[in-house]
Amino acid sequence: MPAQPRTAPTPDKSLLTAWLLLLLRDGEERHGWGLVSALRADGMGVEPGRAYRILRELDEGGALSSRWTVSVNGPKRRTYRLTRAGRERLDQLAAGIRATWGLHTAFLRAYERPLDDLPEPLDPSETPDPPAELRDESDAPASDVPAQPHLTRELLAAWLLLLIARHASYGYGLRRALDESDVHPDAAVLYRLLRRLEHTGWLDSRWMEPAAGPRRRFYRVTARGRRNLDDVARVIVALRDNHAAFLDAYDGRVKAQVS
Repeated sequence: MPAQPRTAPTPDKSLLTAWLLLLLRDGEERHGWGLVSALRADGMGVEPGRAYRILRELDEGGALSSRWTVSVNGPKRRTYRLTRAGRERLDQLAAGIRATWGLHTAFLRAYERPLDDLPEPLDPSETPDPPAELRDESDAPASDVPAQPHLTRELLAAWLLLLIARHASYGYGLRRALDESDVHPDAAVLYRLLRRLEHTGWLDSRWMEPAAGPRRRFYRVTARGRRNLDDVARVIVALRDNHAAFLDAYDGRVKAQVS
């Protein structure tokens, strides 16, 4: 994997958790403020309170052990050490971050391709009826559905805008095109995001009456959506680079401790 330039990221919870565990991977005992300071020195915008909450969760979950230590020039402070369970948790998080990096990289490669060099969503008149649970986005449950592993809302929105900008389509056809790109969102998440993009004015839609089968909603990208596609792509670049920075540090520390 090529090294990527570091940005000034505000990491999400999983990435911040991975960074905190990685800083403790050498086996040394460190206090919370020292960990926060190390992350800030690397250019990351980390709120101390957020980092302390994650450290407390890791401590309670057994990934870290902690104890109160006496400070020479101040009050007692809690110091942390990585446990065996924490090392396993770090490796699991790193694997997930690597997969996410791969998804972001795949999208950016597709974004840079010629306009017609993408899987085209299938035309409703040329495909069999989709399964009932995918037939109409109005049937998708409104309750919150956890995001699929490694597939962020930003990345799914970017893929939808890209696919629809190049080949206007309907929901089931978009899901088939996403599958061909190795992106597999939950159906309810997909349709809810389509509605949200339409609500913000980035998409518009109309109902189609095919020759056979139920009517389906057909999506097109608006002029506003086309303008914002480039902004969304820049967000994906930043996310990819933030994950790459962690992976560079993780691979470097693992290699250094093995050698």
